[in-house]
Amino acid sequence: MKKILYLTLALFSIGKIIAQEHYCAQHKAQNIHKNMSAALPPGYVPPESKYDLKFYKLNLNVERNTTFISGNVLSKAKVVVASLDTFAFLLHQNFTIDSVYVNGAKRNFIRKDSLIKATAGTPILQNQLFDAVVYYKGTAPSGGGAAIGDGYSAGTSGSWGNQVSWSLSESLVAYQWFPCKQDLRDKIDSSWVFATTDSTNLVGSNGLLTNVVMVGAKKRFEWKSHKPIAYYLISVATAKYKQYNLYAHPMYLAPDSIFIQNFIYDNAINNAAWNTQKTALNKIVATIELESKLYGMYPFYKEKYGHCMAPFGGGMEHQTMTSLGFFDFEIDAHELGHQWWGDNVTCASWKDIFMNEAWASYTEYLCDQYLPSISGTTASAKMTTVHNNVMSQLGGSSYFTNADTMNANVIFDSRLTYDKGSAILHSLRYEINNDSVFFPAIRAFQNAYKNSVASVIEFRNFMATYTGINFTQFFNQWYYGQGYPTFDVKFAKSGNVFYLKSTQTQSMPSATSLFITHVDYRVSRTAKADTVLRLMHGQTIENYTVALTGSVTSVFVDPANWILNKVIGPVQDNSIMVGVPELEIASVFIGPNPMSDLLSITVNTNDKYSIEIIDITGRQIVAQSFTDQVEFDVSKYANGIYNVTIKNNQNEIVKTTKVVKN
Repeated sequence: MKKILYLTLALFSIGKIIAQEHYCAQHKAQNIHKNMSAALPPGYVPPESKYDLKFYKLNLNVERNTTFISGNVLSKAKVVVASLDTFAFLLHQNFTIDSVYVNGAKRNFIRKDSLIKATAGTPILQNQLFDAVVYYKGTAPSGGGAAIGDGYSAGTSGSWGNQVSWSLSESLVAYQWFPCKQDLRDKIDSSWVFATTDSTNLVGSNGLLTNVVMVGAKKRFEWKSHKPIAYYLISVATAKYKQYNLYAHPMYLAPDSIFIQNFIYDNAINNAAWNTQKTALNKIVATIELESKLYGMYPFYKEKYGHCMAPFGGGMEHQTMTSLGFFDFEIDAHELGHQWWGDNVTCASWKDIFMNEAWASYTEYLCDQYLPSISGTTASAKMTTVHNNVMSQLGGSSYFTNADTMNANVIFDSRLTYDKGSAILHSLRYEINNDSVFFPAIRAFQNAYKNSVASVIEFRNFMATYTGINFTQFFNQWYYGQGYPTFDVKFAKSGNVFYLKSTQTQSMPSATSLFITHVDYRVSRTAKADTVLRLMHGQTIENYTVALTGSVTSVFVDPANWILNKVIGPVQDNSIMVGVPELEIASVFIGPNPMSDLLSITVNTNDKYSIEIIDITGRQIVAQSFTDQVEFDVSKYANGIYNVTIKNNQNEIVKTTKVVKN
């Protein structure tokens, strides 16, 4: 989900969040029951937690110009406790419940605010399946509650003049339009949405449109999905739409394709003003092909991807059919990224929203990086904008508590949840320091947690296991911690020794007293190629000495914007050499390691030597003689591990080592 305020396009206030509050608006069943009973017996289990949802069928009557809904919802579930004598669910008190049936029999029910408990008749035993049907009608509430507006809204597009009704259940308000269980960890195994409406309308929803049936003078749109889905991702959008369909051909699916089904305002599709947005929408083909390459096959390729237009400022990643107010490359890439991060793998709790929004936001950067010809933004400019927004304030954490999840403004904070989350993932990629490890790890994570939920801790531990890197410190300072470092950098050069001094200060030292991190320094030299030194900053003041030939003209800190930081300097200052021990240059220096664009070899004796570089397959890529110093441009070589061997004039091995190219 992404909130954007476009003055000419956004017609609804983004700021009105949770203007009214009910028991269920707090979204946790435990909180509801605590309010209902001051003293709960030991071992008390909320009734919503006593069953595992297997299937939803929403059979609703909806129109484009009203938030009135009527119909019924069928739930199929399995009992997960010893026995179940009550079927409990949530539905906003604006709706009248006509009746509740459990296992085919009409049941009595009690209601307090939006929590409803219906008797189950004979207790249903553990592991047994049961079904329940709730018949209801009413007008959905207004006044906020969802991340953007209401759980169910109706309005008119200011740009196109179209009447639309649409749902937006994130984060806590699915109950504002259909009877449900709001539990992130209980994904529904499959879902159908049948919506009956005026024959001039189309209704978009999840999965495949399997049938359109005439019901008197109206039409019933029958959408079916056979993939697990979180409660807040079920959706309906109703308007006078026309279809604009596309097809993508990701590398893993040839010769088949992914169907991209777009419901566009009927008067927009032939409007001259539509051409700009059509151009943006057409880019979704290349975008879904790229994201399938980076993250693994689009998880719902057997069904579809698509969009439904609705008059709000931003987008919402409803599973297989995003709802949005307009088409733009960045927002389209973001919401598509959610199909992996949020839909296929869902955050385990709302305080784990990093799993959804940080990844969708970083997807924007990746699309800028790999699709620069169509994105319109360079990856460098994108990350600069992200960093500037995060560092516009001194502190702020991407982690928040359970109490914070009651506030949609906190959950969906643009600076900390979206941009800082994106920056953290960029730094994680840098820490791994090898895309041939990073992206396979991400694809493996998606496969391991597909159709399920994951917490930030589970993600951290998975990445640690996969890469062999302990990320505890990394997450402590970047995710749980606050602020950013500033590096005050000075440099000097004497002979073949390069001196660098970096002094770190922190924007929020009371929260994070030191950022322990690698930092890249790009060193420019007269008549020589630039070289990048990757150095560890592990204490407040770091003094580095590196063997380096040539005259240094300038130094750039973190030139690729890998980490959140500000910089003072760098400036040349020969005084930093005073008191620093002379570099003890080994008989042979090979570096930097890891290398990115340049590999330098320096021998401390004046003799003839030979160098051999062999890649991981055993193929010789360099064999050359030299005297005391030689440099190689390695930018053209593939990332990976290389063996470097130096021999003297007597063909004796002087040094052999492994270097990493990234």
